Amino acid sequence: MALILSRKLRQGEQIQERALALRLNVSRTPLREAMHRLEGERVLERNSSNRLFVRLVSIQEIMEILHVRRMLEADAATRATGHIPQTRLLALRERIEALTAAADPTPADFYEVDTSLHELILEYCENTLLASIIADLRLKTRMFSPKHLEKARGPAVCEEHLAIVDALIRSDAAAAAAETIRHINNIRQSIIDKLSAV
Repeated sequence: MALILSRKLRQGEQIQERALALRLNVSRTPLREAMHRLEGERVLERNSSNRLFVRLVSIQEIMEILHVRRMLEADAATRATGHIPQTRLLALRERIEALTAAADPTPADFYEVDTSLHELILEYCENTLLASIIADLRLKTRMFSPKHLEKARGPAVCEEHLAIVDALIRSDAAAAAAETIRHINNIRQSIIDKLSAV
């Protein structure tokens, strides 16, 4: 999965089991098990000649994923409001501000803070199934998002994250949900804009 997320294996690319085992320095048995799991999760798929590929995600599918994320993550933010320790929220706020002030942050820097915020909300949403579904949908979104989009949207994402964190600090569930919806709507729009420019 890490190779797919880092774009070292791209959508539509064929998986060569032997070459991948050598590349990862693992035996083929655990690799087969991992590939079988990813196939079950619809990250990989077989074609008519039984060759395994990184699955192509359609624009329609990513829009559907973001639609579901918008609903579920707003609910998770509402549920987490008032439960996340203030110390953790304030520490996260400081990290976001530091990232905003950084001279040349990388896409990995933005992703790390983004993941921290979303995982913090999921940790305190008090619904493990909801948290699991959202985590899976976030991975699917990340697989699709163009790598350069992460850095291009970085400053805007920091502003969106601060708005969510501030709502959580104030224990304002309605604002936390609204800011989460705005954040996901902006992700959706940035993907549409990028694809329209191609």
